Amino acid sequence: MGLQSRALNDLSQLWASIEADLSRARGTLPHDAESYGALLEYEDYINQNELELACDALEAYADRHPVNKEFWLLLRDAARKMRLPDRASRYEGRAGASPR
Repeated sequence: MGLQSRALNDLSQLWASIEADLSRARGTLPHDAESYGALLEYEDYINQNELELACDALEAYADRHPVNKEFWLLLRDAARKMRLPDRASRYEGRAGASPR
């Protein structure tokens, strides 16, 4: 496997890992959350591989609805992988203030 192929494979694995974190965070939300606009946007962004925007959409939901600590920690993990340290710190702080 050439260097370029390896780099693309590594990038694909990173994207899959970020998407998995975001999907798990989405999975912590109640089923009736599906009708909320930000989560409809989240689905669109995931389908377009716009992972940072998908993260934004989940955060927008959480700004208006209670979420648990696990949600914030999963967003933190995704933000770290996307090299967004300010967001990762913010999410970690919000995890500390969340129930469970």
